[in-house]
Amino acid sequence: QGFSLGSDKPTLAARLHAGGFDTGAAVSAYVIRAATGIAQGFDAYDDAIPVDASVEALSAQQRDGAQSVDSLLRWIEARPASKRFFAFLHLYEPHAPYTPPPAYQGLAEPYDGEVAYADELVGRLLTRLRERGRYEGVVFAVTSDHGEGLGDHGEQEHGFFLYREAVRIPLILRLPGGARGGTHVSGTVAQVDLPATLLDLLGLPAEGMDGRSQRPAIEKGAAEPRPVYSETFFPRYHFGWSELLAVTDDRYRYIHAPRPELYDARNDPAERANLAAQRPDAGRAMAAWIEKAVGKVEAATPAAVPADVAENLRALGYVSGGSRPASGAGPLPDPKDKVSVYEAYRRAGALHGRGRDEEAVRELRTVLADTPGMVDAWNLLGLALFRMGRTPEAVAALDEVVKIEPTHAGAHLALARIDAASGRPERALRHAGLASATQPGEAFETLAELMLQGGRLREAAEYARRSLAADHSRVLSAFLLGEAARKEGRFAQAVPSYRQAIEAQRLRPGSVVRNLHAGLADCLARLGQEAEAEKQFLAEIEAIPHSREGRTGLAMLYRSQGRDADARSVLEGVVTANPRAGADEYWTVVRAFATLGDLAAAREWAGRARVLFPADRRFARGG
Repeated sequence: QGFSLGSDKPTLAARLHAGGFDTGAAVSAYVIRAATGIAQGFDAYDDAIPVDASVEALSAQQRDGAQSVDSLLRWIEARPASKRFFAFLHLYEPHAPYTPPPAYQGLAEPYDGEVAYADELVGRLLTRLRERGRYEGVVFAVTSDHGEGLGDHGEQEHGFFLYREAVRIPLILRLPGGARGGTHVSGTVAQVDLPATLLDLLGLPAEGMDGRSQRPAIEKGAAEPRPVYSETFFPRYHFGWSELLAVTDDRYRYIHAPRPELYDARNDPAERANLAAQRPDAGRAMAAWIEKAVGKVEAATPAAVPADVAENLRALGYVSGGSRPASGAGPLPDPKDKVSVYEAYRRAGALHGRGRDEEAVRELRTVLADTPGMVDAWNLLGLALFRMGRTPEAVAALDEVVKIEPTHAGAHLALARIDAASGRPERALRHAGLASATQPGEAFETLAELMLQGGRLREAAEYARRSLAADHSRVLSAFLLGEAARKEGRFAQAVPSYRQAIEAQRLRPGSVVRNLHAGLADCLARLGQEAEAEKQFLAEIEAIPHSREGRTGLAMLYRSQGRDADARSVLEGVVTANPRAGADEYWTVVRAFATLGDLAAAREWAGRARVLFPADRRFARGG
């Protein structure tokens, strides 16, 4: 979520691929799509997540785990029985929002329902492998990246704290032939040990990998005691509060925070009694271990704003740029003191996601009264206000984001859209350009759209290509590339871009791009492919029943084929299929009939319009 994996980092998939394994993956959440870099080393990486355009939070974009299971099984079954393979299955159940399938909605909590459903999906995978004779010789590893707060210590989800409910996760291994089945390995191990352990079990070298092999622990039934490290920088990166660092051994758990915490891992698993004051020596020893292992974490000096960025900011009226409070001097707030503020912010995000913006704004005002420098809250406030039509207030909120964090891509993109809608294209271009360093896909897409609107077709095409290079799944970017080619008269070159956009849209069922099918249909008609053009015009009308472009284009196609009655019926739908049809829709019908040479129909519709819109001079007699 905002981070990417560098190509220089060793991965388990890359190491296994080099060792002769076929490597395939199927994932269930947009946040680990291939564009994050996590797909390196995989021959096949299915991240075809249908994106719901009505859901803003990327963390909520997911697909049913059953689709990922089926995808991975198809990939496995396509491998020859003699070929070694590494298959990675990622399930997003359980994960907020908790919406288990109907069969599991009767459990006490929706979270429990998603846990049970995830168990069913894993069982489905194993059963199919047994049926296909692909089970006995396989090593399985089942784990998770985190637990869930569910209200313990005040956190509902995860990422904010490092208490046991969030960092204690399962690690289940199954060895070929069921060797050592039923063994419980005592002690604490780190998730970072898993790649080295699997490589060791497969007879491959683990040099250069973080962590250590736990094969000896499997064989002995007990892990060698050692400190295990965890961290969260979520409070710092998002809110300007302190990061948390933790270490766990066989006796204590220590959380390094502005007010340190020490818990008895054996006798206080719920972590209710903070022993830091009673046992200072233990706390100091564990703090020293953290400092030695990862170094002392200091609040970084604010990075200088690059000269080109500063110039663009000045051109937009920002006198000087600040930085996140997380980069300021002095101690940062302890997340323990801010959990109620964080939960209020989280509630605001959920309300905004459900379209309840007025309630979200109230929550956000409360949050900002406590923490006026919280960038994410200002940004969400701006988005909520803009959707409510309170544009000046939205701009003021987003300006606060840029003052605190001059390179905040989300704020610049929102301001670019507002400026474009308000007739300020040059400001919109500057804002979108400032976002391109960190969100190239969306930023270049916005630039392509602005260039197309301004008639700068070659630049529009170049920005659309750059957007697709960053994220090939962007529907609008592929559409804009097609539009630029069509408007230049390069109809054959436009067709593949439109088709790419349609295929990408298939995976984003909530996303409707106006004129997508109509643009393709226009190109096909001009290329003499009339039957296919008709299908695409009809697809446009199915998606948008009152589509002007779809209906006028299809009417012209029908008229050219001598199908005058069909042409008239289709064209009239610009008004009759639109319960909110206004003067512009009537004018479209009048002009189209005149273009088609049906002057009687044009006069008839102009007469209807005069009755409804007597002040509109376009429909005046003799006009």
